[in-house]
Amino acid sequence: MEAKATHKNAKCTARKARLLRGLILGKPVDQALALLLAERRAGSVATVKLIKSALAQLSMVSAKDAYVEEFIVDEGQRRRMFMPRAQGRATPILKKTSHLTIFLSRK
Repeated sequence: MEAKATHKNAKCTARKARLLRGLILGKPVDQALALLLAERRAGSVATVKLIKSALAQLSMVSAKDAYVEEFIVDEGQRRRMFMPRAQGRATPILKKTSHLTIFLSRK
């Protein structure tokens, strides 16, 4: 049995969220959560919530019996804003987001 959870427009860049992929891929869920809670990288809080959501879909399965099968990070929309500058000009500011998808499976 497999569980899938997605988080659209997470407030972290896809490049920074992809660094978390190597930490948790193929590990048991309880170990992955412990690593992410100790990690200070951007996107770790959103990934913890995502893992807990997918684990809730696997009914009657503990965190020790499930493992992270796949973790996909894609680029999301860019929030575009403008900062006022001198002489009536404006500088664009792009806030990047990412789409996170996680697959959990039983052992």
